Amino acid sequence: MRDGTAPEDDGGTLRSRTEHDVPVPLRDGTVLRAVVTRLEVDGAVPVLLVRSPYPLEAVRGELDPWAVLRRGLALVLVSHRGTGSSGGVFEPWCDEAADGADVVAWCASRPWSSGDVVTCGRSYLGQTQLYTAAAAPPALRAIAPAVCPSDPYDLLHVGGAFLLGSGLGWALAQSGGGLARAAAEGTGDAEDLGAWRALMERPEALLDVRRPLDVPVLDRGLPSWRHWVEHPARDGWWAARAVPERPPLPAFFVAGWHDIFLRGTLREFGRSPHPGSRLVVGPWAHGPGGPSLGEVRYGFGAGAAAVGLDDEVLDFLAARAHGHGGGPEPAAAPVRYHLMGAGEWRTAAAWPPAGTVPRTLHLHGDGRLAPTPAPAGSDPVTFVHDPADPVPTVGGPNIFLHGDAAGGAGPWDQRPRDGRDDVVRFATDVLDEDLDVVGTVVLELVVATTAADADWCATLVDVHPDGRALLVADGAVRARLAQDDAQEHLVPPGTVHRLRVEIGPTAQRFAAGHRLRVDLAGSNHPRFDLNPGTGRTWVATPRGEHVVARQSVHVGGPGPCALVLPVLPVLPVLPVLPVLPPQPSEPSGR
Repeated sequence: MRDGTAPEDDGGTLRSRTEHDVPVPLRDGTVLRAVVTRLEVDGAVPVLLVRSPYPLEAVRGELDPWAVLRRGLALVLVSHRGTGSSGGVFEPWCDEAADGADVVAWCASRPWSSGDVVTCGRSYLGQTQLYTAAAAPPALRAIAPAVCPSDPYDLLHVGGAFLLGSGLGWALAQSGGGLARAAAEGTGDAEDLGAWRALMERPEALLDVRRPLDVPVLDRGLPSWRHWVEHPARDGWWAARAVPERPPLPAFFVAGWHDIFLRGTLREFGRSPHPGSRLVVGPWAHGPGGPSLGEVRYGFGAGAAAVGLDDEVLDFLAARAHGHGGGPEPAAAPVRYHLMGAGEWRTAAAWPPAGTVPRTLHLHGDGRLAPTPAPAGSDPVTFVHDPADPVPTVGGPNIFLHGDAAGGAGPWDQRPRDGRDDVVRFATDVLDEDLDVVGTVVLELVVATTAADADWCATLVDVHPDGRALLVADGAVRARLAQDDAQEHLVPPGTVHRLRVEIGPTAQRFAAGHRLRVDLAGSNHPRFDLNPGTGRTWVATPRGEHVVARQSVHVGGPGPCALVLPVLPVLPVLPVLPVLPPQPSEPSGR
């Protein structure tokens, strides 16, 4: 239609109107562009707002606008500055709080709006809700972030190691928008889009271990990406972009046990508690949940729960938008999580659940995980890390472009690594009873390396009776960044020192008859960038300067080398008593 609107209907009596390229002015004069969909009804309605740097039509398709409209909400989708047809320049995390507050105020001020706004969205769309909530716009009633990061540093790093495959994949995808805008405005190089498309077809070229990264289309399409690798420590550059504290506000968080941003989602759920908030964690990765992931089928229950979440989240938001349900529903637990390996959904009053007991399993030189420490003076366990031949990524929480990189995302069998002598393994005996690990798993180490710096990459593994060794969770720590204090601390080569590897949060039953194992290596590529052993980053180290290092784990050294597990007692199965027929009562007066 000439006015840019289009009537739609749901096949019944409801009719809606969608307006495209609606201007949304910001306080600095930048004009964003929105798609507004609302019912053709009299009276004001609340607004469901989604802000996105991705194409709005794709976001609109994922949301099901009619599901929103039937709940009495208008749907407003807004392109971030510098994306879509919005003005300005897109630089991740720099304008999110102020822009979010301005857009919420704009939504509340529309003549068809009741003045009540709620938000939802996944991934970056979830993280931007945290910035918006921190700005405390008066009209904001509730948020619903799913699989969302916390601080930008943690979005791109684990234990100081850079999330290479996922981070550069996202940068490459986003740079395409900047290159397309430049081409449309006549300020870009016509060949850049062709080079970008070639990289999107073969993104592994970004991860070439033989040279420092030099990709002009990244620099021209998303110039700020370079700062991500130029600031390996959590320094002032990251602090200026950190997610601020937010006032308590009802929030519905959705997370996946194999999602790359699991740590961030759990952190944000607990960061600003509100009695009306919810958390659901399923056996999912970063994409929409289903009954299978990696090499595990979790069953229809897990898939159905993921599908039903869309309605559950919308019901939650609609209730808050319409002024109902300020607190949790009666008898509803705030936390619901899937216990992997058991196929059960559990509830809890908080995360982590109350009642876990730490269990310590010590690393031994013969590859055992045992309740007792290794004898003092035991020989170190050693392996060689060669940056030119890194240990390949096999599963885990990844969002690589095109999905699969030697195992992609989720619980993949670790046996493809079995032939490598640069991975050391420590396993329990066969378990004689179920072991429920629920919470954050930590590996305490006493280590040394012959190089100026080293990575310690740990993988928690569930070893099945048939030999399958399925990844449960993984983590890493970079020695020079282990203190996480915005400084780099180089440890002199050969110095024995202590480290803590956070393998990460999980909820996993290691069943009777299985073995629990932890694998340790000096690399996990391309999940993490490589440690060249020079005390500098991979991108700042030419291949000829890479250091082949001998890394040693001092199992009998001056401190514990141990895996610390948060264990929930397994509830006994109560016998089912027979139902006896009612007995006749005794005669009165007897």
